[in-house]
Amino acid sequence: MAHLFYQLKEAIRYRINARHHKGFGIHSPYLFHLITSVLQEKYPFYCFETIESLRKELNNKPTCFNQQKKTHSGQIIFRIIQDAKFKTLVELGTSSGIETQYMIFANQKARCISITDSAESAAIARKGFQIQGLEQIELHLIKPEEMPETLIDKLENLDFVLFNQISDPQKYQDLFQKCLCKRNNGSIFVFMNMHESPVKTQAWENIRAHQDVQVSIDLFDLGILLFNPELEKKKYVIRNK
Repeated sequence: MAHLFYQLKEAIRYRINARHHKGFGIHSPYLFHLITSVLQEKYPFYCFETIESLRKELNNKPTCFNQQKKTHSGQIIFRIIQDAKFKTLVELGTSSGIETQYMIFANQKARCISITDSAESAAIARKGFQIQGLEQIELHLIKPEEMPETLIDKLENLDFVLFNQISDPQKYQDLFQKCLCKRNNGSIFVFMNMHESPVKTQAWENIRAHQDVQVSIDLFDLGILLFNPELEKKKYVIRNK
């Protein structure tokens, strides 16, 4: 219950502090494009309905506000990957596999890797991948005491990383540090549910303050990090709904 009150307080604070709606006040052409043509784009792509129909089937629950937020977040993830044409996609902490589907549908020629230590999540995600015919997704189920560093070490670079179902804030930060070693100048890291608890919010603030992060964008449900040395170091809180 305490976390519910905290999330409400954070939502109110976000609404008060959110700026740069429709790109106003942003001078970088790259950032302006990202905000107006990607993050705030409303055009429904062909696969959105298919993915969300499967979400309802897997959950077997009626649509709720939380599900609508997840839908919105998944579609933003899709737009980011499709716009940048990323070729190496990694998800740390598989949820139901729905976000993973948004990732691979954005570029079906990309290499898409999803890592989880939850057998239940892996089973649900694998079922969804089979229904959608997405056999190219590499789903790795590791033991809870294991860390995915060995899998990350085998990758040449990380274009896009989604930090999804990670409950331990320290692991959140440790994985971020590991992924930093594999980023490139155009990489984008996305964090989900940064404001669900005080410790997770603090972890997000520590991460976005890192010296290697040029720009961070807080959309409340999603946090986006950009590693582009041509950009001025800045933190944004953007209302995109």
